[in-house]
Amino acid sequence: MDQKNNGGFNQFALGIIIGGILGILYAPKEGKESRQALKELLKLWEERAEELGGEIKEKVAEVKETAAPIIAETKERVGAFISEIKPIVEEKIDQVADLIEPIAQDVAQETEEKISEAVDPVIEKAKAELDETIKQARQEIRANIQKPHPKFFRGV
Repeated sequence: MDQKNNGGFNQFALGIIIGGILGILYAPKEGKESRQALKELLKLWEERAEELGGEIKEKVAEVKETAAPIIAETKERVGAFISEIKPIVEEKIDQVADLIEPIAQDVAQETEEKISEAVDPVIEKAKAELDETIKQARQEIRANIQKPHPKFFRGV
């Protein structure tokens, strides 16, 4: 209710100030008198702005004062709620971890089997090719050893 009165008064004061400025500007007075009247009106306006600034500071202080216990109570309630719910959440996390662990092990085993199925034939083929290459190399070495060598340097 107090805010409605202040709002109405503020609008009324603003109306008076604007009306005064317009009245002075359109009044048939000399320039010096008009300037003096405008200076007085601006001074009045400045004073009202200072009053409004003070009122705003008071309202902010009131809001802070009113909000402080509410904020403290909210922090207390939230803290209590968090303390109450934390063990429940931790328990649920442990339960989920217990459920996921066997699934992860199954996935790891299946992955290992799939890799083995894909890689083992390749490894066996590579071993067979390597064994064949080694066999051929041995035969070539034996054949080279059994060949007669030229006798260029005998007895020298």
